[in-house]
Order: sequence, then C-alpha cells, then structure tokens
Amino acid sequence: MNEGTLKVIVHYAAAAKPYEQDHVSRQETVGTLKANVLNAFGLTEGQHADGNTYTYTLYDHKTPLENLNETLGQVAGEKHTLELKLSQQVTQGK
Repeated sequence: MNEGTLKVIVHYAAAAKPYEQDHVSRQETVGTLKANVLNAFGLTEGQHADGNTYTYTLYDHKTPLENLNETLGQVAGEKHTLELKLSQQVTQGK
C-alpha cells in the first residue's frame, strides 16, 4: 500500500455492507470522507419530511470525529487501515 494512502472501511448498522475504499489519501479530511460516506449510503443530514432532524457522526472506536478539518492521516496515525462507524442521531420535530 502506498505510504500516502489508507484503506478506509465505514460500518453503518442499517447498511447491508460497509463502505470500503482502498487508496484514500491520508490528506483527505474527515468532512470529505463523511460526505462521500453519506452519499454512498444514500443519507442526507438535516430536517426531513417527517419533521425530524437527522445528523450523522463518524466514530473511531468510541471517539466521535467532530473536527471535520482533521485529516484521515491524523486520525489513523501509523495504521494502514482506518475502520470507522457511522452513527445516526435523530432529533424529534414538533
């Protein structure tokens, strides 16, 4: 595997298969990855027709990745594979 890239796997409980990408740049940001993952799973953040607001957070083990400008290389450190979980939060509408 190239030193400047990572294998990225993102698990989402409601999806049959995880999101997997080989050769993702270590310079890619958490925000870019999150957008790609949401798109791949067909998810959108924000208020939906049911009045509820949906947000999604990526987790590295139990740590939420809240800094969307952090690079995947910073998150992964020395690892060559970054395995994350995507979690959904629902805020009920009125």
